[in-house]
Amino acid sequence: MSNAIKYTPAGGRVVISSRREDDSVRLEVRDTGIGIAADQLAYIYDEFYQVGVPSGSREGYGLGLSIVQGLVKLLNLHLEATSEVGKGSVFSLIVPLGQSLRATAQPAAAAARASPAGRPRVLLVEDDAGVRDATRMLLSVEGYRVSAVASLQEALRSAREQGAPDLLITDYHLSGGELGTQVIAALREDVSAEVRAVLVTGDTSTVIKHMPNDPRLRIASKPIDAEQLLSVLKELLGT
Repeated sequence: MSNAIKYTPAGGRVVISSRREDDSVRLEVRDTGIGIAADQLAYIYDEFYQVGVPSGSREGYGLGLSIVQGLVKLLNLHLEATSEVGKGSVFSLIVPLGQSLRATAQPAAAAARASPAGRPRVLLVEDDAGVRDATRMLLSVEGYRVSAVASLQEALRSAREQGAPDLLITDYHLSGGELGTQVIAALREDVSAEVRAVLVTGDTSTVIKHMPNDPRLRIASKPIDAEQLLSVLKELLGT
């Protein structure tokens, strides 16, 4: 829906609809926006691929559709996309009816929901609301308990109220000139010196390249492969 609105000029239309098809429901977002070229359509689910967005520009991470596709696969659903340049795009999610959905629910996911206290808790610091929500969803599906905030102060408040997280994930450049390195240092000083952290950054400056060696810190460079990011989390957590 967000993409449909974003890429549809004023005066165009975005239509959201649903209809039953046998034992499923088709949820559809149709727009009259700029459309996607046929040779680009195959890549829209790749991490960090953004149609028509110059490399290095800050338009989010380009993770939205990639995470959607990952969730679709995990839940055994089906996602379709068609598009034509200058005429618009149609994205359709096919979801089983209620009883079928319960029958196909993954046992591991059900077990994780049944015992949330035993799941690792992650504190996510990201000032872009869309990226924050998408990343929180991805981590939740993977079995993590996630607290997601937008700033250093919110991170400190969350840690004080809920205790030190098992893992901190923070973007490097945050709003108001705040840095992810400041978030990591503040949490370690205020809550727990043992906090393990992942610093997500597209910065290639010497500041990042020459950061002191820290066995409790991993740097994840953009563009991020989702599977690699999840592997880094498991490594840091010792699982």
